[in-house]
Amino acid sequence: MTSGRRRWLSKTAATLLLLTGMTIPASPASAVDPDGKFTFDLTSTTVSLGTLKKTVYLRFTNLTDEASSQIRFHVGSFGPEWDFPDGGFKATVEWADRGGVGECDGDWASWGCDINSVDDPHHIPAPGGTVEIPITITVSPRMQEPFEGKFRVSASMSWGEGKPVESSKWFTLNVVDYPEADLSVVAPDVTRSVPINPGRIEPAGPLTPGKAGAVYYMVANHGRKAVSGIKVTLRLPEGVAFIQPEEACEIDSGGRTAICTYDTLALVPADEENHNEDLYSAVQLSSLIKVPADTRAPVTLKGGVVQVEGLTERAEPRSAAKRTRLPANAVAVPAADVDASDNQDGFAVVIAALPSDGDDGGGGGGGLPVTGPPAGLITGAGLAMLAGGGIMLFLARRRNRLPHA
Repeated sequence: MTSGRRRWLSKTAATLLLLTGMTIPASPASAVDPDGKFTFDLTSTTVSLGTLKKTVYLRFTNLTDEASSQIRFHVGSFGPEWDFPDGGFKATVEWADRGGVGECDGDWASWGCDINSVDDPHHIPAPGGTVEIPITITVSPRMQEPFEGKFRVSASMSWGEGKPVESSKWFTLNVVDYPEADLSVVAPDVTRSVPINPGRIEPAGPLTPGKAGAVYYMVANHGRKAVSGIKVTLRLPEGVAFIQPEEACEIDSGGRTAICTYDTLALVPADEENHNEDLYSAVQLSSLIKVPADTRAPVTLKGGVVQVEGLTERAEPRSAAKRTRLPANAVAVPAADVDASDNQDGFAVVIAALPSDGDDGGGGGGGLPVTGPPAGLITGAGLAMLAGGGIMLFLARRRNRLPHA
């Protein structure tokens, strides 16, 4: 590997670890290519002053009914406002430094990545699907005041041997003096089936009619204050429904909307994270869903949404993080958020056709291309606490005292 060219193959565990101690805010304003074949946007680039590193996500959506073969993007056009008068950079926007995706070239001032369906199939969007590519923002510890700087992202998507379709957009990095919590959520498309068993589960091939899948989503706190709990609202696309809901969740009569209140799931700022004391800045949650056996496939069911909200007792961050339950006379209220625009993420459920005779179904043939990281999941009330050096998996205990939303 030469100094001028770095190559990383996509790995789900590395992508999950990016959440720990980093930030993922969003203020997406999608750039649509002139031919209407794909869109891309960037999750919120607002950072609280004092937060030195965060991860944002470049989201690509394939608007066609054909499998794309390649994504390319370039980041650059940083102006003089990014430089300190005496030298050095106020902030940088670079490819993920804990294992990105694709093949990336360049330095902080001008760089780009090439992602193809052969080497990185899990980061190429299915027809109608979306993928999220991590990008790291690093703020200099010398920054003592708010900052605003623009940069440009140019992107293209290809289908087969045809000419790439191109688009570009300007984004603004905002460093704001607002010392509050800053939650974000990332929900990949659902593309893999899972067995319905208690405990940790592993994806078991493409999601096909009659099988179960799992919506999993990662919530991180990138701000300066802790939240003492979180409230999650999940809405599934039409055509699938929740199964085996946990007691922290209330499901509507149609089986497609869940409101879950985790009043003891505290998330602290990254610099307070200490897994030896059960203090975490990020968490992975998952919920099981079922695809009816009579579903016509292949098909991408769009319109899924997950939204998170921080809760607080109005206590000091560390005391709020260590408490185990609300007092009898207290009610958790929404916490202030540096940028609430990234507290929601959309997802699709990508259903592949049933395998033909002679196909064991494990390779994804016979249907839409399978995308999304094949990460291990936790069934039902499962969650994974993401620590700085690795992933610690737990099974959430069922708590009758958790209030339903």
